[in-house]
Amino acid sequence: MKIKFPSISTLWSSFLKVVFRFPLQVLVAIAATIAWCLVVDTSKRTEEELILFLCTCNLALTVLLTVDLYAESNKFSVAKQWVLRLIGLLICVSLHFMLKPAFYLADVYRIALLAFAFHLLVAYSPFINKGSANGFWQYNKTLFLRILTSALYAGVLFAGLAIALVAIDGLFNVNIKWEVYMRLFAVVTAGFMTIFFLAGIPSDFEELDKDDSYPKGLKIFTQYVLIPLMTIYLVILLVYEAKIIVNWELPKGLVSTLILGYAVFGILSLLLIQPIKDKEGNGWIKLFSRFFYVMMIPLVVLLLLAVWKRVGSYGITESRYILVILAIWLTLITIYFLFSKKQSIKIIPVSLSILAILSTYGPQSAFSVSKFSQVKRLNMLMKSNEEEDVKQRSAVIDYLVDRHGLTVLQPFTKVNLRELEHEMELKDTAQYRYAIKRNKIDTAYSLLKVKRTEYAASFDYKQFEPETGTLTDIKGYDYLIPIESYNDKFSQKIGNVELRVERDKQSKSTKVIVGDTVVDFDILKMSIEATNLLKAGKLKGSGGKFYLPTELLSIVHKVGNMEVKLVVTTLNTTINADKKEELDRWFNYNGYLLVRIK
Repeated sequence: MKIKFPSISTLWSSFLKVVFRFPLQVLVAIAATIAWCLVVDTSKRTEEELILFLCTCNLALTVLLTVDLYAESNKFSVAKQWVLRLIGLLICVSLHFMLKPAFYLADVYRIALLAFAFHLLVAYSPFINKGSANGFWQYNKTLFLRILTSALYAGVLFAGLAIALVAIDGLFNVNIKWEVYMRLFAVVTAGFMTIFFLAGIPSDFEELDKDDSYPKGLKIFTQYVLIPLMTIYLVILLVYEAKIIVNWELPKGLVSTLILGYAVFGILSLLLIQPIKDKEGNGWIKLFSRFFYVMMIPLVVLLLLAVWKRVGSYGITESRYILVILAIWLTLITIYFLFSKKQSIKIIPVSLSILAILSTYGPQSAFSVSKFSQVKRLNMLMKSNEEEDVKQRSAVIDYLVDRHGLTVLQPFTKVNLRELEHEMELKDTAQYRYAIKRNKIDTAYSLLKVKRTEYAASFDYKQFEPETGTLTDIKGYDYLIPIESYNDKFSQKIGNVELRVERDKQSKSTKVIVGDTVVDFDILKMSIEATNLLKAGKLKGSGGKFYLPTELLSIVHKVGNMEVKLVVTTLNTTINADKKEELDRWFNYNGYLLVRIK
């Protein structure tokens, strides 16, 4: 058997077909590829803008694909199709300017929900009010297999090209930097993989209704891997439910995740076996499909109990709102498939996409409901003098400001928070978003006169390192002595002279003693300077780690006939380094003493 590889002309012809069929999608893929390549070496501010643009491209790709597939299946004219495309494009451009994920964590959730909803729209847009169940299943099977094939091809292509670059780097000393590999990854995934996937999307939707093929590999995977795993998880969950009944205790929070995981993979299994579940010779598959929703009844009850426990104790947040919605959806889906005589698998993606879209904006959205719930909870906590309630205040304030901004706390102060927040965000040209968000939270604590709990203060924990990394320049010095955070006192003989080191936990300084001469290396001052630079947005870094110029992490003193230089390689402190009570919990450092004999 000969394997015939496609010629260059065939590949070019296929590419042109994709361009003519999905012109805007190809442009979006190219734009996303360029943006991803630029993310690699840009400033923090630009990086955040590019990442938002990448998210918008993802939304635009699915929205435009939904529009085109709907227009194709309904045989719309070219003019009508372009009108729909422009409407879809306008929606995505509007979302790009409305969303501010760098400032509000709530918008990160919105992007995720919109992406989920728009991907589901692609799954059923050609079959809205038309097409058979078989055509719908064959269409989604094709998309599913095409995604897997695209990922496989992209993975092999990237690995092959990356190995080639490594070989060139090693053989010819080209010094290929890591940024090149990241750009290559962007081109292969955002560019090649997207266009390759688009090339495999079915175009004849009526022909899909006549297709009754079923991949043998899919049946084997579902029957002998997925369904047995689901059965094991079901047994574990049912035994746990029996334990709850016997001990008469409320379920743990983890159980809700396990039930949802079981439901997702169980429903996926049912969708995968839909065309063959009633055929002869598939007894195990038929048994699973018949009893899956029956066995979901006790699990749904357990899920609703777990949700009630979490919401009743701590109010609603975005994640708990999504959990509540999924629990209600799962309950209704279970009832539908148990009692409906005319069952349609199309209801699964349709209902999920509608719920996801409804959860993004409006008074019923996850963000409006959770904001109302947590503001109400904070109001209750502010009026209470119970020790446990006082401790919970800071966690609620952090949550509200982080997700919804400073203005959400307007009911608690007469200060115009909208104007104040606007002034803070105008300073974005001089500050990183992190510093602005930190200032908002600090302002909230000050206005509400709330003291941070230890839990809230732990988020202020920061680590500073030199820009040069672990590389320490010892040129001009005779000795190098390690300074470890666990070793408070030690001595070192240098010739006939004894050098002693004592770390003072109270003053946060390190004393170097030679004979009768004592010199203090003020690490506290170094820590305060570092955190002030961070608050001013002048440091690079992410998460809890930031980088300082080497000279700011080193101190030089003369001790007798020696010059001693303390070089800090890791400084762990808090954003409030000037507050002793917080510093005592988080302060430590490692480094070296460099000694030169004069």
